[in-house]
Amino acid sequence: MGKGVAIFIEGDTESEFYSKLLEELHSFAPDKRFQVEKVIIRNLKGIGNYKSRAKRVFEKEIVARNVGIVFTVILCYDTDVFDYSANPPVVWSEVEQELKKLGAVKIVHIKAKRSIEDWFLFDKEGILQYLGLPADTHVPQTGGGNTLKTLFKKAGKVYVKGSSTKGFIDSLDVKLIMGSVCSELKNMCKELGIKCKNDNCQGGGRKK
Repeated sequence: MGKGVAIFIEGDTESEFYSKLLEELHSFAPDKRFQVEKVIIRNLKGIGNYKSRAKRVFEKEIVARNVGIVFTVILCYDTDVFDYSANPPVVWSEVEQELKKLGAVKIVHIKAKRSIEDWFLFDKEGILQYLGLPADTHVPQTGGGNTLKTLFKKAGKVYVKGSSTKGFIDSLDVKLIMGSVCSELKNMCKELGIKCKNDNCQGGGRKK
């Protein structure tokens, strides 16, 4: 049996980001090849009905179309809606149970502390360049999505969480962000067969 990795993400923004992230991770893989036969990203379009969506996508779009491959499933999500909720919208143990029933050999969680936008803010320079704002623009410390909304508003644009914003992800230095969230990403790297050297992702530098 071959091995595969299925990556479930929450929205269009995340879909673009993780695609770019995989491109960067690819450069660190031995011989520039992931140590699995298949890597699949699937956008579950939010966390509403997450368990049933994850189950359906895994069964119908991944397992059924990739006979002979066993998958590790990587669940990527923001923690903000879970950290302070008495009734979290997703019970992850139930999601894991359903996916394992369908043949998932392992479940890995990649948690963006608070939100994926907080990751983006590790590249403030790239964000300001994308928005055409001066490098000394005050960046509020209100937190990921709120900070981005404020900066976009200053530039006369609108940031909508989860929705694709043309050119925004391409403007970010994903390598720089990778180095900043190494501890959160290390389990994904491990599943892809990349040996972490800790400083590998550091010093990505701003793209010119």
